[in-house]
Amino acid sequence: MNRRILTIILALAAICSGASAQWKQGNVPPAITRQTKATIIDTAQVTIYYAFNATNVKDENTYIDLGWLLVGKHYSKYASYFMAHSDSTYHNVVKKYAHVGSAPRQNNGGKFPSLWSEYQYDEIFIRDNKLTEYAVMPMAMVRDNCQYTEAYPLQQWTLKEEQQTVCGYRCQKATCHWRGRDYEAWFTTEIPIRRGPWKFGGLPGLIMKVCDSKGEYTFECVQVDSRKRPIKQYDFRSFKKVKRENLLKLQQKININWTTVLYGGKVTTLEGNQFPDIPYSPMELE
Repeated sequence: MNRRILTIILALAAICSGASAQWKQGNVPPAITRQTKATIIDTAQVTIYYAFNATNVKDENTYIDLGWLLVGKHYSKYASYFMAHSDSTYHNVVKKYAHVGSAPRQNNGGKFPSLWSEYQYDEIFIRDNKLTEYAVMPMAMVRDNCQYTEAYPLQQWTLKEEQQTVCGYRCQKATCHWRGRDYEAWFTTEIPIRRGPWKFGGLPGLIMKVCDSKGEYTFECVQVDSRKRPIKQYDFRSFKKVKRENLLKLQQKININWTTVLYGGKVTTLEGNQFPDIPYSPMELE
């Protein structure tokens, strides 16, 4: 089958499956490459799981993603647990049934398992107050896989008096304005780790929940696991180094109309209609 036609069919399937998706999710088919070679760079002393944009934090099927924060002595890593579990299952099946000659269907879990999200396909490492993000692009855009490094922590928090309980931990409120959005966070000093989900951190305790003032993006802790586990880093040497601002522009273009990015221009459906642009507003607005 012609690769262009195959891609258009995949796009139609993605649009159909994501028709009821929240507009901030996009309708982009997933990446077609999987990382295989990994190096253990540290040992996590604690792992924190966060529901990302969940309709119901008690039901993983309502999450856009389940992220996990692995905190070691030297490194901390934030990535998608759904992706890690999917990749592990994939490799185990391929290894066990190598004689079959085909790979199992990708299933990343969550609300939209067949769609790409930059928040689900990116991995973030922090060491020595430096944050490095590795971004995996969808479909055949592996040439655009990239990375950047910047200073961390990045938010200037204001502590508040309000308190509430999140995932069984007593938390205090903090607020900040960061990269175009106002955020509200709830952190606990019961876990004295100055980290949080995604790129958030810098408070005198673990961030258990954070959301923007418009309610478009929310991370909420659903589990704290004190078992030790390896922190792995894949081989990202082929990822080109870029400025963060350029990466954000590319990711936004992909979410708005990934066919334009992939083919360098507008693509039509089998019926002759152009794929429409999709309204999209990322977490980082600047």
